[in-house]
Amino acid sequence: MTRPGLKRSLMYVFSLAILALGITLNTKTQLGVSPIVSVPYCISQLASLPLGLTTFVHYLLLILLQKILLGKDFPPLQYLQILCSLVTSLFIQGWDMLLPLFDPMWLRILVLFIAIFITGLGASLSLAMDIVPNPADGLADAVGRKIRKDVGMGKNLIDLVSVTISLALGLLFAHRILGIGLGTVAAVLLTGRVYALVHHRSLNLASHLKQAERA
Repeated sequence: MTRPGLKRSLMYVFSLAILALGITLNTKTQLGVSPIVSVPYCISQLASLPLGLTTFVHYLLLILLQKILLGKDFPPLQYLQILCSLVTSLFIQGWDMLLPLFDPMWLRILVLFIAIFITGLGASLSLAMDIVPNPADGLADAVGRKIRKDVGMGKNLIDLVSVTISLALGLLFAHRILGIGLGTVAAVLLTGRVYALVHHRSLNLASHLKQAERA
């Protein structure tokens, strides 16, 4: 992580807003939520709590898990993920209040693909700015390092665990599946592909901003 200038910091905040928009649009399709927010979504539905609040608490737990996994290898600067979590959660809550539920089915499917693209773009931009990862990406990296695999394998494991916990919560407390569906599967399969597609452009933008900071 490098010390960012104003423009890179603003782009980072913008990327969190984009990421939060994609995540929230996914929930508004009613086709299944993104895996990483499936647990806070279930809890928000079961306990009638704001999605932004449950997401923030969930992100804090992901930061704690990183600390447990990495121990002394968890740099103190990574505690800035708490601020990242707060900003992202506020954006999610704001989008959740502003955006309607989508219908009919053709519109829900269209919005789902838009949501997946926006989520991949937001994740790519936030990581390219090289400031601090969002807690989900940070944990994916920590898990990947612990099992001596890449961050992609770490993300796959986290997605699997998240979906399993969400299914268990829904079936145990609501006696039905909450938040898991076609949209969840599509997000697992396609978000990474979008990330790979746009990430070189995100890196080019970040490189340009870094050069401007040094000028």
